Order: sequence, then structure tokens, then C-alpha cells
Amino acid sequence: MPTRVLHLSDLHFGRNDKREPIAALAKLIEDARPELVIASGDLTHRGLRAQHERAAGFLRSLELPLLTVPGNHDIPYTFPKRFSAPWREFERLWEATEQVYRSDELVVAGLNSVRPWRHQSGRVRDDQVRRAGDAFRAAPESAYRIAVLHHHLLGAPWRSRKKPVAKRNRVLAGLVEAGADLILAGHI
Repeated sequence: MPTRVLHLSDLHFGRNDKREPIAALAKLIEDARPELVIASGDLTHRGLRAQHERAAGFLRSLELPLLTVPGNHDIPYTFPKRFSAPWREFERLWEATEQVYRSDELVVAGLNSVRPWRHQSGRVRDDQVRRAGDAFRAAPESAYRIAVLHHHLLGAPWRSRKKPVAKRNRVLAGLVEAGADLILAGHI
């Protein structure tokens, strides 16, 4: 059986957490039986503690390996917390904003593209791309390599005010050169 991953994004707990759609999503994931669930940000709507706890409760209830990266809605919306402790709640529940998942079949590198001073657009630094490349190079040769970030690299085919990652061509080229077979993002 081929290795399966399931990619979720923009769950927005605190806004979009009605029971029926969440139950349907859990059923879909149970039926798909992925090796890994990837959640690429905006797990919450306003980055509040209770929203983070509901999102984590749902994702952990799946009882599957998880890789999460934050989205622009996962940090506090208001000053001063947005700038003084932007990752506190995310890291309290997920330990890190840039996780790596490894198995014989997969290596998934999470990149935190959120910057507190950029509400809609994100940024990925060269050192983040290098760390993803290090994880990919340490993988078994046959492993599939996936990079995950919240902000998209390419524009949507429909009009959207949401901006892609800053210097997206450089980031895309860097991730491809680092060995990424697939790049996943959310935001749009």
C-alpha cells in the first residue's frame, strides 16, 4: 500500500468549528488512514488559548502522527502579545514552529512563514530553507521529501488579496534545490 499523507489547512477553530463538519473531517481522515496528518497553519482564528486547545484536541483525537506549522491567525491578533510572545500558545501545545517528521518513506520539513509584522504575507529565510535541506539530505534515498509552510508560493487561479511568501521565486528555487519533491501550503 502506498504511503499516504493528509494535508489540512485553515481550520480556523474559533470561527469554523461546528460539530458536523469537524465530525465529517474526522471520518474522512479515518477512512483515508494516512501515515501522517499535516496541518499547515491557521489552526485557530485569533490565536487565543481556548482556540489553540480546541484545535489541538481535535487533531490529537485523530490518534495519528501530526506535523503542524503556524499560520498568520495562530498568533495573537492584538498588541503587545502579537510582538512580545507570538508563538507562546502554539509552542505550548506543539513544542516547535518548525517540526520535522521522519519515517523510512517520508521526510517532512515544516517552515514557519509567519512574521508578526506581516499580517497577510509571509517570509521564509535562507537559513530555514537550509535546515529543510539538511533534513532532506539525512533521509533515506527512497524517502519522499515534503516541505510545508502556511503562506502560498504561487498566486491562486482566482483573485485573492492574500499575498504569497515574500521573495517567492527565491524560496521556491531554494526548496527545489534542497530536494523537496512536494511543497504544501495553505492560506488561500
